[in-house]
Amino acid sequence: MYKNILVAIDDSETSVSALKEALHIARTSQARLYIAHVVDEILLNMHGHAMLNMGHAATATHNLVEAGKKLLATAMQAADGIDAEPLLIEARNRRISETIAEQAKTLGVDLIIIGRHGQRGLATLILGSVAEQLARISEASVLLVRKH
Repeated sequence: MYKNILVAIDDSETSVSALKEALHIARTSQARLYIAHVVDEILLNMHGHAMLNMGHAATATHNLVEAGKKLLATAMQAADGIDAEPLLIEARNRRISETIAEQAKTLGVDLIIIGRHGQRGLATLILGSVAEQLARISEASVLLVRKH
């Protein structure tokens, strides 16, 4: 059914659920799996563990890249036996959802899997979540996964 799947991961619990779902679908479909993490220096608070003792923007970006590499390495271990490729993508002052949608289109992805955080608040009300934005703009099907 699916030939090329992209799962977008971060350091959240719902991301773990999304990765598990992506691994299951990739195994059963014998699909190629792209495991993507987007580095977004604008949202430094998403990686609080990587931002300790940071002095300036270059250090912050380096820490985000290193945290992303570790996250992808761990995800790739879970993808043993699957045709999987890690992707570390920089948002470069674009929305994360736009960055993921563009990468998925470039790769010919037919399914994007992403965790749905279920958080609410002023920022979500005004901008919408990354998952919701992605579902609106992507040319590929999008599976939103809740924590389970």
